[in-house]
Amino acid sequence: MAQMLDEIQLPRNVRLRLTRNGLTFVPVTQAHLTAQRRIANQIEERLPGWLPVGEFKVVPAREGYKPEPDASALPVDQFDPAKSEFDESLLPFVVEVVSPESKNRDYNSKSDHYALRGIPAYLVVNVLTARWTLLTQPENGEYQHTVSGAFGQEIEIPVAGQTLTLDSAQFMRV
Repeated sequence: MAQMLDEIQLPRNVRLRLTRNGLTFVPVTQAHLTAQRRIANQIEERLPGWLPVGEFKVVPAREGYKPEPDASALPVDQFDPAKSEFDESLLPFVVEVVSPESKNRDYNSKSDHYALRGIPAYLVVNVLTARWTLLTQPENGEYQHTVSGAFGQEIEIPVAGQTLTLDSAQFMRV
């Protein structure tokens, strides 16, 4: 099923996701794309020694699932432009931008997946409500600390001895 998913050709404004519930078509809004692009731009501008990544899968597969976060960053020396999958151990954080269809997964099952993988921080950017939630300190498959705010507030993400400060005022609401 996962191999078939990789081979299906879809329009650019739709993603097909394999979840525990089966295959799901995910419409991609302009607010989603704009938030994703602006996050990547801020990573590049504000996090020296790191490069933004998006449209990738997190490996290894766990329970047959490879999550596909909307954004993250990799150390410059670990970045390989030919890759579309990156090992979970390289990711200091992941970002999911909420779509109408993904809201429940972004807040519930994906946080469990990322915490189980030991990814230090998970940011949920909700373009439907103009709010963000940052989960940190994964322990025993759950994030132990949560901070939330409204678009317009700064988001501070710890990254390997640095702090990435994102300006959520640049995000767009649906």
